Amino acid sequence: MALKKLLFILGVLISFNCNAQWQATNGPAGGFIRNFIFDSTYIYAATGGGVLASNTNGSNWSFQNTGLKSCDTKSFARIGSYVFVSTDENVFRSADHGQNWESAGTDLDGKYVKTIVACNNVLFAGTYLHGIYRSQDTGATWTAVNNGISAKYMYWLTTDGVNIYAATYGNGIYRTSDLGNTWTAINNGITDQYIMTMTSFAGKLYASTIGSVLFVSSNSGDSWTVLGTGIPSVKGFVGLHGNLYAGTFGNGVYKSTDSAQTWVATNSGLAETDIWAVGASDSVLFVGVSSGHIYRSSNNGSSWSLCNSSNTFKAGVGSLASSGTTLIAGSHGSKLFTSTNNGSTWTATSTIGTVEIRSVISNGSLVLAGTDMLGIFVSTNNGTAFSASNNGLTSNWIQAFTFCGTKIFAGSGESGIFSSTNNGTNWATANSGIACNNITALTSNGTLVFAGTADSGVYISNAAGTNWTPINNGLTSTNITALQYVNNCLIVGTKKDGIFVSTDNGTSWSAASNGLPIHTNIRCLYVYGTILYAGTGDGDVFASYDYGANWISISTGLIGSPVLSLCASGNYLLAGINAGGVWKRLLSEINGIFDLQNKPLIYSYPNPAKDNITIENQQQGIQSVIEISNIQGQLIKTITTNGNKTNMDISSLPRAVYIVKMITEKSVWINTFVKE
Repeated sequence: MALKKLLFILGVLISFNCNAQWQATNGPAGGFIRNFIFDSTYIYAATGGGVLASNTNGSNWSFQNTGLKSCDTKSFARIGSYVFVSTDENVFRSADHGQNWESAGTDLDGKYVKTIVACNNVLFAGTYLHGIYRSQDTGATWTAVNNGISAKYMYWLTTDGVNIYAATYGNGIYRTSDLGNTWTAINNGITDQYIMTMTSFAGKLYASTIGSVLFVSSNSGDSWTVLGTGIPSVKGFVGLHGNLYAGTFGNGVYKSTDSAQTWVATNSGLAETDIWAVGASDSVLFVGVSSGHIYRSSNNGSSWSLCNSSNTFKAGVGSLASSGTTLIAGSHGSKLFTSTNNGSTWTATSTIGTVEIRSVISNGSLVLAGTDMLGIFVSTNNGTAFSASNNGLTSNWIQAFTFCGTKIFAGSGESGIFSSTNNGTNWATANSGIACNNITALTSNGTLVFAGTADSGVYISNAAGTNWTPINNGLTSTNITALQYVNNCLIVGTKKDGIFVSTDNGTSWSAASNGLPIHTNIRCLYVYGTILYAGTGDGDVFASYDYGANWISISTGLIGSPVLSLCASGNYLLAGINAGGVWKRLLSEINGIFDLQNKPLIYSYPNPAKDNITIENQQQGIQSVIEISNIQGQLIKTITTNGNKTNMDISSLPRAVYIVKMITEKSVWINTFVKE
């Protein structure tokens, strides 16, 4: 019988994997070329979908993302044979022209690195919320170097070969002359401290602000004067052949031949003027636009031509939610999108003023979106339109939400937890007792609220959220990536140690990773009905029908990694993929493995149970073996029966989730129950 049982299970899995497939939806589209660098052979472009590279001076481009754990790429630097790219999760480096990437150390793992620069073979990384880091060993190790600088948002780093300059969003400009050991604010004459970009060119510094003001300094930033050019919203500068070029939002490219004293628009052939980056090889100019297209000019900007029209790409979707018939996708670096036809078409929102969406949640027609720099946006019409709702917030970086009764809880990346009792109109601090203010996940059972942190494990609070208590007994990892609550089970996903489950609200934890690869990086958890889903850093989706006791891969046909988000909408389970948009798979296919959705042949009740449980077999007159195991798979009880009802005494069992298996000559059926 054991052999037949094994063959049956294998047959189910083989049939399941052959017939059920993931399918890519039609988006959402990626875009936003953010930076260029040239290494004497290749020109590289950092995009919202990874790294584009060309060794034909832009005639042909291809994505080179192998090894990138995040394709939300931001900035480049180069030292020797290494090219470095910063992302919203780390810095990566390549020694083979981008064909393969590896993490540049682990010190910046999980940190949003907005900008990088190299000076005298020393690498500097400017982050959001964590200051500036320095590496003197080509990215193997990093050290924080923030003496004299306390800005939250490092927006742009540049160098004149001697000094390094840090342009910030909200705190002006800083300078170091000793490779980052000390920093000094240099804002004399700077009237707008929200800096967009900087460059050093022909012995002068140039800085552009979000308020469309250009500043120039001739003394290494000791003093600044306004350049009265009238050029709006400069996003980037580049110099080539003695000329300085400026890329602007909405007005294309400007050129100066006299050290920025006068400027002339040079947009012939440039069909898109929403410029996000400008760059150059040794002879060719490049501009990148919000759509993800790249234009080039071989005649100093006199004319431009589109050079990557075939390289359309998709966004990295970090959060998904369903509101009514609307699917909502929040991307890392490519805006927020909605779809009302299961992903056949997508519409980008124009009412959120940033491209970085860190979290999305819905409840009825109410939708909340957390962003990286602009706080929380709220929609009351299923995500059609949003408005900022930050009254009471002390952090603009929001990366987790949960509902608990009439309250909403929001987790920030720097200031702990906030709560709202009026659908997000007003917020109040609610993080007393939490040792880590980097909140990575939130969930609730309607009475209690649970918070996952980046380095302090899991916390619990009552619905008021006024006091939090750590609940980490049994957890082997305190780097929490995801939380879900289902049927009296609290499920936690970790960075390196897979999944744990608690049946006593976090008083104790047990590993629940049977069927997962060892040390799995869990990126997301999702519950639909009684099925638990997990997305991993390796690009797999797993399903569990017994609250994490056993996992089965349901990844057939899915391309891309990591799996950043999961959600059910309509008839589909949907997955947000790094640089891969949204994929979908029929829920009926997934549920069909053990026919759980339609006609389960085994029931256990009451559930939860205290002293006794009845196991009911719907098949009449068939001999079966009933097995009860704990969530680790250890066999607790075994009964052989011909009846369709079996009563069992469970009074001696400890409180936990248990697995019930009914094994017949032709089939295996599985259910679970909770012992109170």
